[in-house]
Amino acid sequence: MVQTRDMEGYLCGLLMPSSAREAFFALRAFNVEIASIKDSSMLMGGRSRGRRDTDGEGEGMGDSSLASRLRMQWWRDGIAEVYDDMDTTDDLQQKQSSQDPILRSLTSSRKLNPTLRSLTQAIHTHQLTHRFLRRMMEAREKDLEVMQYERYRDVAQYGEDTVSSVLYLSLECVGVRDDQSDLVVSDIGVGLGLITSLRSTAFRATQGECSIPFDLATKHSVTMDTIWSAWNASNIDIVTENEESKSAQEALRDATRELAEMAAFHLHRARENQGTVPKEGRPCLLPAVCGLQYLNALEACNFDVLHPSLVGSSEGDGDVGVDRSRRLNLMLLLGRAWLTGTF
Repeated sequence: MVQTRDMEGYLCGLLMPSSAREAFFALRAFNVEIASIKDSSMLMGGRSRGRRDTDGEGEGMGDSSLASRLRMQWWRDGIAEVYDDMDTTDDLQQKQSSQDPILRSLTSSRKLNPTLRSLTQAIHTHQLTHRFLRRMMEAREKDLEVMQYERYRDVAQYGEDTVSSVLYLSLECVGVRDDQSDLVVSDIGVGLGLITSLRSTAFRATQGECSIPFDLATKHSVTMDTIWSAWNASNIDIVTENEESKSAQEALRDATRELAEMAAFHLHRARENQGTVPKEGRPCLLPAVCGLQYLNALEACNFDVLHPSLVGSSEGDGDVGVDRSRRLNLMLLLGRAWLTGTF
């Protein structure tokens, strides 16, 4: 799952110590599972509105929203059960026998889920902190109904609650639990959270969402129509441009640049302080390399977040070559960071 749906996480995981690698992949798989709940609900519920449909939520959105919350509750109950079982192993058999058939069925389904089984093993082996897993699920659930965050700080907090939590748990997998290391990975998590917001601009637009927070969007006059016009202007197959599309592209570029600079600030601060992280915890910082590579690629495109080389074009002309080249470059950068212990 991680290899196909989180390639960057997979490459980072290959460089983790063997004693922590399985737990690291379990965490990344869990993150993929709960992150995909919102995306699948939008596709199932018809939330995608295209460019011109400005009506309310799509038909069936209520059902898909309920389904999403049920899926999230399934994971919440499953994780809680793991920690409850660690505290009440003596009463486990009695608890299972007293459950009604539906509860027993849900419990059985959780035990058969490969991601939850791997995560359970990681929790038991490395004594992972429940609070971080709970915070990830709570943030993802709140995000289910978010169409656009109000402020930059809300996006940063979402990155702290989700990405940073994964990094805190990754540190625990290698036995590192100290405040200085947590400060470093907190900056990395916030930076990567802001970058994820940028990287999802195209996909979120197709779902009727704006990944640029409202305060920056207002500052730079970015609307959904702006994003669609900028997307057309970014498409290399569109040969006729007008002043409106150029203006839209410039507005989105300015907002992107500001958000990218905020992400770069956090990643560079983490780079300056990475010396405070023990040697055994350095592999957990490797995701920062992926974020920095994206920022470099974004700057090379003059902060055109919808450039075909960043999101792929409908024709796919040259995209495969660009993707392979970028992946090879990322592998080299990750390898160098792993060997030197610095990114």
